[in-house]
Amino acid sequence: MGAVVAARHLQLGEPLAVKFLHPRLAADAASVERFFREARAASRIKSEHVIRVHDVGMTEHGLPYIAMELLEGADLGQLVARGPLPIPLAVDCVLQASEALAEAHAAGIVHRDIKPSNLWLAQRRDGSALVKVLDFGISKLASVEGDAKLTETQAVFGSPAYMSPEQIRSAKRVDHRTDVWALGVVLYELLSAHVPFDADNVAGVLAAITADRPHPIHAFRPEVPPALEKLVLACLVKDPARRASLNDLASGLRPFATPSGLLSADRIDRADKPSVSLIPPAARPSVPAFAVTETVLDLAPTRRRRMWLFGSSIGGIVLLGLGALALRAWLASTGPVSTPLSRSATAEPSDAPSAEHSTFESPPPPPVTSATRVGIVPSATASAEPPPEPTPQPRPPRIRPVPSASQPVRPAPPTTAPPISEDRR
Repeated sequence: MGAVVAARHLQLGEPLAVKFLHPRLAADAASVERFFREARAASRIKSEHVIRVHDVGMTEHGLPYIAMELLEGADLGQLVARGPLPIPLAVDCVLQASEALAEAHAAGIVHRDIKPSNLWLAQRRDGSALVKVLDFGISKLASVEGDAKLTETQAVFGSPAYMSPEQIRSAKRVDHRTDVWALGVVLYELLSAHVPFDADNVAGVLAAITADRPHPIHAFRPEVPPALEKLVLACLVKDPARRASLNDLASGLRPFATPSGLLSADRIDRADKPSVSLIPPAARPSVPAFAVTETVLDLAPTRRRRMWLFGSSIGGIVLLGLGALALRAWLASTGPVSTPLSRSATAEPSDAPSAEHSTFESPPPPPVTSATRVGIVPSATASAEPPPEPTPQPRPPRIRPVPSASQPVRPAPPTTAPPISEDRR
């Protein structure tokens, strides 16, 4: 689609790489937009593992160009063509590429064309390996207007051997998990110098990706640890919902990485902060996953629902408090009141004569016991239980018997009892 030349900035004197779009594609507005989108995507990612963009524009002849940093080294496609890489180097390269993709996914960007030739192996000043992710030309930007239209203009996006099953079916409906699949293919190739799905033609490769199982790595390189091979296969699960995430990949590669690779693994955890997710909760992996939106979402309804739920919760709490206060006041006004028992309410009916009708002097009231006689009323401090049924006492006769005429009247024997009062007669 174009060419890349080495150049030098006239004022700064800094060496740069300038990428030009092919004149044949410069007349196509969609191709020009896709070319400049590569620069926008790369500039949004601040990782050291993404190539830096210094300038974009049009030449005086109408050719679009991108001015980027000039890299020394070679891409991984050139290196793996000579044979498999050492395991620590292959692991470090994939971890550094994963770090760049983690920040891209967090920014809403899906690369969709990860392959060894788009991963450049350079060197830092201390001599350690430095991987740069190149070519965001067919990347998918979630927040860029018109991205869906650009995707629909071509049937296939990406390199067939590194495309995920969902990308084969629809390039515009993929998310971050298609890049995880491509990383698994890249790691497989760096370790074995072979691709997991191979055929005689492109159609056969696409059919193998969607239906066949990958070839085992140990068939090409027996010294690959089983744990490492298992991790590669976890990235090549055909169901995106069950596929490993970048966090899973970084955690699994830690035992095989150098200190440089471990630093990238730590950064992946911090970069795993998606802003918006279109993946339903039931389809999300058990570990945190990156999220890429298909379009810009309107979050206003979500905020309104949250405010409504918050207001309903506060109103419910206030109503519960008022109900509790009303219930407490009602219980206080209608509760039982303790009052002393009156003498008339507690006295049992008795057949014994009252004190003013008694012909005998009333002895002092005995103590309240179980043998209390009739006529003694319990005091207010006595037990509330009713006293036992008193034993009936015989009454003295009210009228003395009158003797008949045939019987002599005998004088009454002397008695100590008081005379019967007049009313008793």
